Amino acid sequence: MASPPTVSEATLASRTGTMLASLLTAAGPYRHPRFAIPVGIAAFLVAFLARSAIDPYLPPGIPFLTFFPAVVLSAYLCGIYAGIVCATLSGVAAWYCFIPPHNAFAPNGSVALALALYALVVSVIILLIHLMQGAVADLIRAEAVGKSLLTQRSRLVSELERETERRLMHERLVDQSMLLDLALKAAEAGTWHYSVASGRVLMSAETVRLHGLGNGEMEVDAEREWGPLVHPDDAVRTLADLERAVATRGTFVSDFRIPLPTGETRWVSCIGRAEVGAEGEVEWVVGLTLDVTSRKLAELRIEHLARHDPLTGLGNRMQFEDRVRQEMGLVRRGGPPFALLCLDLDRFKIVNDTLGHAVGDGVLRVVADRLRSVVRVEDTVARLGGDEFVIIQTRALRPDDPDLLAGHLTRAVEAPMIVDGHPVEIGVSIGIALAPPDCEDPDTVYRMADRALYQAKAEGRGTHRWAT
Repeated sequence: MASPPTVSEATLASRTGTMLASLLTAAGPYRHPRFAIPVGIAAFLVAFLARSAIDPYLPPGIPFLTFFPAVVLSAYLCGIYAGIVCATLSGVAAWYCFIPPHNAFAPNGSVALALALYALVVSVIILLIHLMQGAVADLIRAEAVGKSLLTQRSRLVSELERETERRLMHERLVDQSMLLDLALKAAEAGTWHYSVASGRVLMSAETVRLHGLGNGEMEVDAEREWGPLVHPDDAVRTLADLERAVATRGTFVSDFRIPLPTGETRWVSCIGRAEVGAEGEVEWVVGLTLDVTSRKLAELRIEHLARHDPLTGLGNRMQFEDRVRQEMGLVRRGGPPFALLCLDLDRFKIVNDTLGHAVGDGVLRVVADRLRSVVRVEDTVARLGGDEFVIIQTRALRPDDPDLLAGHLTRAVEAPMIVDGHPVEIGVSIGIALAPPDCEDPDTVYRMADRALYQAKAEGRGTHRWAT
């Protein structure tokens, strides 16, 4: 079983002191001076009637039996004046009615002594009661003042603690704000606030600078004024992303380009979040604007390198295979046929062995430029490695289209060239294959053209042959 709650000694002493103080002061409404005489008279009358009622049963010699309690109670309950009134009336009544001879004021020595003793005792009692109540009242007032001071002290301490907490919080917010400003400056990031109700965007100075509009804050209409600042290929998508963030109460993430007046194109990344108001509706979309031009250019370079030959700038094997698959898909769907031409340079090994690989690389770059100049824009030229090139001729509608292209390529490559001051003469052998409509493997077409290439080399080089 749980033990009953205990009361500490300090609490018990405090409660006892409070009860004792209440009993000693008896600070009630009847202590007012205007009640002194009526209360003193009433107390006397009650004591007199009680004394008269028990007089037949009392032995002689106790005339003040009921008057002492009346004086004490009247002085205690209503103050010194009530006690004096009750004591005076009680002494007169006892002298006249209860001190022999009865019903007479007999001025003799014994009567005077009894009255004097009575007066002395009640005076001392009234005075002690008065002094005691005054002292207790002073203590209570002092206690009240002490409690008031303690309350004020507690309030001041509490206010000081709150003020200290507010100051510390303010300092933390200032520190965080400074760190945020430093982070934004270090990242060259700007902020923006989009008002859903007005459709306007408040852009910070950095955001304005990223848009090439100046160096100060600016407020613009999102659709009429901000949209035209974005690249036409990105504007509709970016505004749709913003509306989607509002509709879903989610985040807004969008990368887009900004054409600058200088002719430069800047890549910008916006990251935002929808803010819901008190009524549960989205009121704002707030976010950051970052300049990601360097990152985007790096990504484009990486993507370009992943699909292009670093030496010549032509497409590499990955791009070649993707284009072959695309053309094969068109053919299977009833599109026009395409031809694949495999090219291998003649006498290129002699150039590398006699003039060095640096001149050989220069030769490959010249050949790549000449191949690009011969083919159409829709055709694809790729370097697979070494001195091996491939060309995808799209829309080879006439049977002689690949032959005509092969002739142009042969003449372009055989034209004299000077690389790093060295005259170079090379040729090219070409194998041609026409993709069959039912072909599903790019390697099949490539092997067909490659076999035709070896046939051309075996038959004297500087020519082209069809796959059989």
